[in-house]
Amino acid sequence: MIVALVLLGFLLSPLLGTIISAQHGFVANRQRARAAGNVRYAHLALTRFMRAAGSSPLGVALDGVDPDPDGDGDFDDIRLRADYNPPDGDIDDPGEDLVFYLRADTMFLRSGTAGAEEPYLIGVDSLAFEYFDREGNPITDANRVTSRALSARVTIRACGEHDGGAAERVLSGTVRLRNKG
Repeated sequence: MIVALVLLGFLLSPLLGTIISAQHGFVANRQRARAAGNVRYAHLALTRFMRAAGSSPLGVALDGVDPDPDGDGDFDDIRLRADYNPPDGDIDDPGEDLVFYLRADTMFLRSGTAGAEEPYLIGVDSLAFEYFDREGNPITDANRVTSRALSARVTIRACGEHDGGAAERVLSGTVRLRNKG
């Protein structure tokens, strides 16, 4: 009887090892997929709002992009303005004056200058913007971005944690700033 139990243990231990290994692989893949989804969603939302920045069907001149709303000299946050909801000549309506920024591992959205901040996406570890002029040269002065930038590169990094370390995903893409004031 004891010999039979020992033999059964030897036969079942590889099976148990396979089951545990498959479970760890599933968790790791789920975290990688979550990180990739966070990056894609954040990038899609930001580029959509950036393309609309500065638009005003009534012809009101707007500074659509403020590349450094917190004034720290880093292009790690952005303020986007557009008059479209409804087009009425001001940017006081919901969704017309948006600030995106990062704190800890969460990307926040604030609507307007005195609006409440809302968590937009959890799991985003870094957010960076680069601005380029007509010739493709980088613009490093925040005061020149509003009047000179024709394109911007948005880079977003997200990590999903698992036992084997971080499941990092990075997405970077260029956005044409269409609505120059």
